[in-house]
Amino acid sequence: MISRKDYFDRVMVLGQYCYPERAEEAVLLVLSCLKHLLSEEAARGIKEMLPEPVRGLWEEAVFNNNYDEDEVDCITLAKRLGNYPYRAAAERAFEVVFASIRELTDEQRREAIKTLPLTVQPLFERAKSCAIDGSAEDFL
Repeated sequence: MISRKDYFDRVMVLGQYCYPERAEEAVLLVLSCLKHLLSEEAARGIKEMLPEPVRGLWEEAVFNNNYDEDEVDCITLAKRLGNYPYRAAAERAFEVVFASIRELTDEQRREAIKTLPLTVQPLFERAKSCAIDGSAEDFL
């Protein structure tokens, strides 16, 4: 099993973040947005899909500031709460986190992706290339 430190180090590589705290912020933001917008049943499915240490992070992921409870779009919520200047930056955070999860899960466990909000399902698929690109960077 991968350690929490190693997980954040990997997220740093995938996201090209400069420091581990930024990687942790991105992971917790993405997980918080998902938890906020998923039904209880879908949230259980996603939690079961997650490998350790991400499953433990799922429990920690909560909003510490004000947010619009009526927001129904994960990316818009992440953009605002993460203070991202552009929607694309928030999408990138989702891709990075999803890529890290893809690397640690098998195909069967990834079936839970069908319970994600429709706005982020394509990001999970695009995360395939993010994981590959990040892995390739390790060897350059």
